[in-house]
Amino acid sequence: MEASTSASQTRREHATRIAEAYAANRKVAAVLLGGSSAAGHADRFSDIELGVFWHEDPTEAERAAAIDAAQGDLEQLYAYDEVELAWFDDWKSGRRDGAPKTGISVESVHVTTAVVEGALEAALERHDPAGGVQVLLAALVDGVPLHGHDVLARWRSAAVAYPPELVRAVVEAHAQIDHFWRFDMFRERDHPLLAARATTEIHERVIRILLAVNRVYFFGFKSLDAIAARLEIAPPDLLGRIRRAYGGDLVEAEPLLAALVEETYDIVEQHVPGVDVARLRAIFRYRRPLWD
Repeated sequence: MEASTSASQTRREHATRIAEAYAANRKVAAVLLGGSSAAGHADRFSDIELGVFWHEDPTEAERAAAIDAAQGDLEQLYAYDEVELAWFDDWKSGRRDGAPKTGISVESVHVTTAVVEGALEAALERHDPAGGVQVLLAALVDGVPLHGHDVLARWRSAAVAYPPELVRAVVEAHAQIDHFWRFDMFRERDHPLLAARATTEIHERVIRILLAVNRVYFFGFKSLDAIAARLEIAPPDLLGRIRRAYGGDLVEAEPLLAALVEETYDIVEQHVPGVDVARLRAIFRYRRPLWD
């Protein structure tokens, strides 16, 4: 996809130069530009999101050396994240008026090639719906290769085959929406904070379901427009209905939410065989008996 904003183009230019600094280390198998800069809709708030794939574990010295070679300003190198199976670096590329740490924010995410192979196996063979696996595979499918094109092409070729069993697994992981009766409680107690939290959770579940139905790996919630652009199968006016739920008194979002959930279940019923939609509807429609 060609860059469609000047912010995307600027960030791609920085990313191309940065990739050369990482590629100088023979332990680096590939470098990938992800996020909004890769998709072409970056704006002035957007970071440069880089995936750096290593044949073996990188050291802090190697990570710092690449940033230095790219003439970057280091913010922080984070220790290995045992949940994400990755290392994260925050730094700045470029400077405004020569002042340190005024450049574009860069988030370098470092993973080993073994982790990528494991994620592909988890998704495509074991049909693991985990969000971290989804985000990694989304980057492989949608990212812009900067180094190690052959390796990235092989991974991408595998990842694009989003199997129907994975669709069902993701749907089943997110489709149960219970305790909807609480919106009556939020209204009576005048508690928009909890109403907003519940509203957001339901919208996030609906989005994850619809992405799976459309065989699109979950890639985050940073841009609703980017999500909607990938959803050929979705309830009508999805974005308008989501945004209207936050436009006024949040406890009044209930009818908007209820209709959206029911229509999403209609889509699941039509496109994802084997999911017990009747059970999901019964849980969603349950209203707890109340006692004065």
